[in-house]
Amino acid sequence: MQDRKQFEALSTENEFEDEQSFVRRSSPFRLPVMRLVAIVGAFAAVVCIGAYAQSRAHVHFGAHTDGVTMLIDSSKCAWGRMNCNDTKCCGAAGMQCYEQGKYYAQCSQSCTPDAPVPTHWDSNPWSCKELGSRTPGEPLVCPKHGEDCRKTRCCSEPGFQCYEKNSSFATCKRACAANGPDLSDTDGSFWSCKELGERAPETQPWVRKQCAKEGESCLDKKCCMNEGDACFLQNEYWGTCKSACNPDQEQGWDCTQVGPVTPATLSDGAGKLAPWVFTQCSKPQEACLDTGCCVGMDYQCYKKNQFWATCMRSCEESVHPGDSDNESWSCETVGSRSAGLATKGSPALYCWSVISVQGYEKDLYEAVHEKGASIFACDGHAMLTADTTTEIGGETTTKFNGAPVISSVDGTAGNTQLFVNAWIKVIELGKWEDYAFIVKVDPDAVFIPEKLRWHLGSHVFETMYVINCQAWNMIYGSLEIFSYHAIRAWKDGHEGCNAPPDFGEDKYMTQCMDHLGVTRVDDFGVVGDMLCGSFTDCRSLPAAAFHPFKDKNSWLECWQTAMYVLG
Repeated sequence: MQDRKQFEALSTENEFEDEQSFVRRSSPFRLPVMRLVAIVGAFAAVVCIGAYAQSRAHVHFGAHTDGVTMLIDSSKCAWGRMNCNDTKCCGAAGMQCYEQGKYYAQCSQSCTPDAPVPTHWDSNPWSCKELGSRTPGEPLVCPKHGEDCRKTRCCSEPGFQCYEKNSSFATCKRACAANGPDLSDTDGSFWSCKELGERAPETQPWVRKQCAKEGESCLDKKCCMNEGDACFLQNEYWGTCKSACNPDQEQGWDCTQVGPVTPATLSDGAGKLAPWVFTQCSKPQEACLDTGCCVGMDYQCYKKNQFWATCMRSCEESVHPGDSDNESWSCETVGSRSAGLATKGSPALYCWSVISVQGYEKDLYEAVHEKGASIFACDGHAMLTADTTTEIGGETTTKFNGAPVISSVDGTAGNTQLFVNAWIKVIELGKWEDYAFIVKVDPDAVFIPEKLRWHLGSHVFETMYVINCQAWNMIYGSLEIFSYHAIRAWKDGHEGCNAPPDFGEDKYMTQCMDHLGVTRVDDFGVVGDMLCGSFTDCRSLPAAAFHPFKDKNSWLECWQTAMYVLG
């Protein structure tokens, strides 16, 4: 009886102790957390509930069958992602055993018939035949990042794990580095990083290969490739993947949702850096044994021995040049690797634009600056102007060497040399080295940095760039996205890249990155671009930019629409 009372208390409790007052700071996924938790739906909680398996022995629940109350022995029922095909019962409150196919069934709160589940390991559709009775009681409510997960030992956000800080607090994070502080925590205390329960399931690799993309029929597949999209019906003969559908606003659309929403891959960490980081964490080459953390981009605290450690980007287990003794470094790591100056969100973004002082762009960016939008919502930004400077929003632009713009081989602007000069100036400024991603943004692109962070969280320390236009299999210049390591590669090796003056700069950057061995990452949902054929409307949830909007009124209208959907 005591076990049952404890289990019911754990299953129904919605308020969690918060002894460390761990506050989430400017989460990079503020909007989609509630929606994307619903996206994963019941299946995201399934794994988490398996954490209660050690408490399940001899716990009985009442179930009703044809008016007769029966007892379910939870010790004989399925937990988490266990196959309930044979047991036909679930150990956790509020769960129903649903059949996928002949040989597998799983406990969940709900099930969508004839559709796959993006977080499941295979793409087979679910019959959703109910096996046995639903376990009585309220389903477990798993915490979000920033909430205490010690009692539930589960997380609601896809791909997150409950990690222990100490005996008084634990919370959900994508990753955790033991024996160091969490740089978004309220203090610099070290974390044990003990894993409590199981990691919440996230979108599986098959989704990108097998599900429908935006603009094509999804009636047969009943799943969507782009994160944040679901299959919506226009009528019984046609449906496509969209981030939202409102029959009151979209004439001729039924808007019935068919299949689940594809959950987003949420960013590592909590968001922006806590204020204490800038005063307590060590700078490059400073001692870090006591602080356990480094500030900057891609720095790690490495030990030489038990008495000395310092912040470096890499470490060799040998005697280092300049050492006064002949002792080799152990290169044991302390705490986590720094991921840039994430002052507004995570991952850290450095964004820049080339602005023409003649024409519409200066006036447009005056309005954008006033809203604090586009590049001004990034963690760091720069405005570049060719051969001159000007004032925009009280800021002086950076002058760089201009170059003639001619007609390109594909009929667009042959502006490669102009933008090579601009990139050289960005490198000279040096500020980019403190950020995880460097993003070149066209002024007429309606850009939402907060949404871009959803796409980049899993690529922070990679040498990668984004292919954003499927039609031409290349970068489209409205939004060019490069990791820190990709731009380091360009800095060191761009002189070996062919830069014909009659190339568009986006074609040049695509070919140069390939030449330098930088990894391509296909993300065709990151930009809605009319010139690439990927634009639907400014309500697209996954899209971090919309292009082109060349006058102030249309730009601001699109931006306001996108921000309204963002919430």
